[in-house]
Amino acid sequence: MKQKLLLYAVISTPIFGLYAVSHPLIFGVLPFKVLLLPFLGININVFITWLTNIYLTIHFSHLSIWRKVSFSYACILLIHGILGGIQYFFLTDKISFVPKEAVSALNNNFLYPILTSSAINVIIIIICQATEASYRRNEAELKAKELELLHSQAQKKLLVQQLQPHFLFNALSVLKSLIGENTAQAEEYTVKLADFLRYSVQSHQNEVVTLADELRFVGDFVELQKVRFENSFMYVVALPDEVLKHNVPIFALQTLVENTFKHNYFTEQKPLVIKISCLDNSITVWNNKMPVKTTDRTQTGLANLNSRYELITGKGIEINEGTDFFEVRIPLVNA
Repeated sequence: MKQKLLLYAVISTPIFGLYAVSHPLIFGVLPFKVLLLPFLGININVFITWLTNIYLTIHFSHLSIWRKVSFSYACILLIHGILGGIQYFFLTDKISFVPKEAVSALNNNFLYPILTSSAINVIIIIICQATEASYRRNEAELKAKELELLHSQAQKKLLVQQLQPHFLFNALSVLKSLIGENTAQAEEYTVKLADFLRYSVQSHQNEVVTLADELRFVGDFVELQKVRFENSFMYVVALPDEVLKHNVPIFALQTLVENTFKHNYFTEQKPLVIKISCLDNSITVWNNKMPVKTTDRTQTGLANLNSRYELITGKGIEINEGTDFFEVRIPLVNA
C-alpha cells in the first residue's frame, strides 16, 4: 500500500501543480516564466501534503476518518505557516533571481495557494482512503482464503484419518475369523498386516500420491487378502504406463478394492473379479456383483472418498451399478 500511494504522489503532484497555476496562466494574469516559482512552491506543498496523508493512513489507520482529516488539515496549516515565513523572510527584493512579478503575485494572492492546496488535500484524502479500503478488503479476502484453505486441509486430514480405524476394524475382524479357522494363515496374515500398516502410517500425511504408488499399495493389500481367500478372486490391472504419473487421493483405490471384498460373497467356483482400468482421464474399479445380504452397507468408505474428492478436485466420484456388476469411477488428479 505504501509503494502504491507514493507512486500516486509522484504522478499526481505535477498534475496538481499545473492545475493550480492554470487559472492565472489561461487568463493571462501572469506569464509562464513568472509562474514557475509558484508552480514549484505548490508542487512542494502538494508533495508534503501527500507524505502527510500517507503517514496518517499507514500509521494511524485505527483513527476515524474525521480525526485523520483534522490531523491532515492541521499539518497543512502548519506547513503553510512555515512556507509563509520562508516567503516573507526570503522572497524579497534582496534575492535578485526571483522575478519581482512572482514576489508581488505571492504577496497579493497569499490565500490562493492555501485554498488550492486545501482543495487538493480533499482529493488526496479521498485517494488515500479508497486505497486503504481496497488494501484492507484484499487483505481480508486473502485471510479468508487462507482460513478456508486451512479448514479444507484439516477436513482432508480428518477424512484420511477416518479411513484408518475403518480399515483396521475390517482387518481385525478378518484376523479374528482366521485365528479360529487356521492358525498358520492367521500368523501369515498378521505379518503382512503389520507391513501394510507400517506403510499406511508412514504415508497417511500425504494428500495425494502417484497412481503408481497407490497401485503398489493396493497390490500389498491384495496379497494380504490372498492369505484368507487364496484363489477365490481375480485381480486385474489394465492401465497404460502414461497414466501412472498422475495422482489420486491416498487410499482411493485401496478403499474401492477393499469394498469389493467386504460387500461380496465369493468362492473358488464363483470367484470375485476385480478390474482396474482407465477411461476418459479417470480410473474405473469394476467388480462382478455377488452381494452379501447380511453386510451392513453403510458405504462409509465411498462417502469418505467422495468427500475427499470434492475437497481436492471439486468433483465427486461416479458410481454405476447393474444387476451383475458394480463400478466406481474416480478422476485422475494431474501431476
